[in-house]
Amino acid sequence: MISKKDAKLISKKISEYDNIVIVKHQLPDWDAQGSAMGLAHLIQENWKNKNIFIPGARLNDDQNFSQNFDQNTLSKALIITVDTGNSSRLDFDQWNQGAEVLKIDHHIPVENYGNYNIVDVEAVAAAQVIGMWAIMMKLKISKEAAENIYTGISTDSGRFLFDRTSPETMEVAKTLLMAGADLNKINKFLYVGSLKQRQWTNYAFGKMQLTKSGIAHIILEEKDYKKFALSYDEVKSALSTMAGLNEIKIWFTVIEWEGIYKVSLRSRDYDVNSVAINYNGGGHKLASGAKLKDLNEVKKLVANLEKLLKTKKGIENEK
Repeated sequence: MISKKDAKLISKKISEYDNIVIVKHQLPDWDAQGSAMGLAHLIQENWKNKNIFIPGARLNDDQNFSQNFDQNTLSKALIITVDTGNSSRLDFDQWNQGAEVLKIDHHIPVENYGNYNIVDVEAVAAAQVIGMWAIMMKLKISKEAAENIYTGISTDSGRFLFDRTSPETMEVAKTLLMAGADLNKINKFLYVGSLKQRQWTNYAFGKMQLTKSGIAHIILEEKDYKKFALSYDEVKSALSTMAGLNEIKIWFTVIEWEGIYKVSLRSRDYDVNSVAINYNGGGHKLASGAKLKDLNEVKKLVANLEKLLKTKKGIENEK
């Protein structure tokens, strides 16, 4: 949980600025968007006369909060970044041209790029940090804020199944439901998919490679997903097909997207972050991202993960 001092600092900085620009990471997931939109709705509900902007891509057709503003507005703005551990991943390249930068995150710190860096590595989602801040400061939580924040928590916690789901996670979720978040609507939106999506995940799972020790991976090039006409988030859903299998201890996808080979690493028990940081990445012990120079590095990555299995004890044994 963030400290009371940090919670007050967030509120203080919001109070000081008329212009607020909320920035998330590139190719946002629902924790990034839910945190950004939820925070924007909280500010709108609890502070008067704030100009709130959210640049960058969005996962749905929500057009709340403008993406457009001029340089003069930016120069006088508080920049709040959410769910982004390092500045190179931010989806707004002018993030450092505001008056001040406030970082709110839950990833293992790799770069303190903000004037103020508020990070809770125990939180399962950045949206949980935003929700707990609202609780601590006794803010009004609108239905729109509640649904965005709940969506972020639900997705990043794997529907409240992942390791860092905690009593605090449940406390925030309870508060959001009491504030009007429509659980049935959110679950249908997130977890009821199309036939095309199911055909894609079946296809992707068919490309899985599995080592004898329990390391699974799926390589997805543009030629694989182009015929399905999918968004990046939809392509990345292939990652979940390898979860929940006894035979798989560590799993990852390598996705070729806009000329970059993006890696998503997962495990139930092993510190994959310790490997991800050697491949221009990072995140959490059990869930991290990385980037490869080319597909020739996949073999080396698998070898590093094999070494992790042989030399590192599982997370539970470290406690």
